[in-house]
Amino acid sequence: EHGVPGIYRSQASMAPGVKVRMGTKALPHAGLGVKSYAWCTSPLRRYTDLVNQWQIIAVTQHGRSAALVAPFKPKDADLFSVISCFDAAYSAYNGFQSSIERYWTLKYLQQNNITELSATSIKDNLVRVDDLPLVLPALGAQGLARGARVRVRLGAIDEITLDVSGTVIERLDEPTQAAPGNPAGGPGDDADDGDDGDDVAAGPISIAVDVSEPAADAQAQTHALPAAAG
Repeated sequence: EHGVPGIYRSQASMAPGVKVRMGTKALPHAGLGVKSYAWCTSPLRRYTDLVNQWQIIAVTQHGRSAALVAPFKPKDADLFSVISCFDAAYSAYNGFQSSIERYWTLKYLQQNNITELSATSIKDNLVRVDDLPLVLPALGAQGLARGARVRVRLGAIDEITLDVSGTVIERLDEPTQAAPGNPAGGPGDDADDGDDGDDVAAGPISIAVDVSEPAADAQAQTHALPAAAG
């Protein structure tokens, strides 16, 4: 409305492979079901939130002329740089957090001599352990419908690569036919893998760069400002 850019998070759909994107244009976030979404509430721990607060303050203080005085202007290369740097750091933090969580989960299994677990099929060949934050490939899980309950026997644990696999040894529920148009492993399987809007240990965030926004409003404000000041 005032031509002041911000850093938004968007997700085009809940289809598999559609990741959360960060960009300067307000777009819908399918995972949250909102028309637009931006991080603003945690400026002490996320620089993107601080940037958005600076932009919001500029709008509240200067109104329609905010685009001229905001820290980041429309199509500002520095703003795209902030998004890129944040994406790299955020992905690194999430990767580290996921690795540490997986390491201690595997250590827990070793220390307690756990060799069999109940799990739920999440997609072709992958199962999620019911009571632990652990996803692993399981032989025999191919073709299972999403949500199928199984018993899995664990294989050897590699503490260096943090790899572990398993074998399905028992089906814990009655087999059901996959819903029409959504076979096991098909579209919709990753519906709950979208971003929840806050700290998620998901994959890298894509950056949406919009270079097509007209600068007419900002130019008009540039000409109008001296007249308003007079």
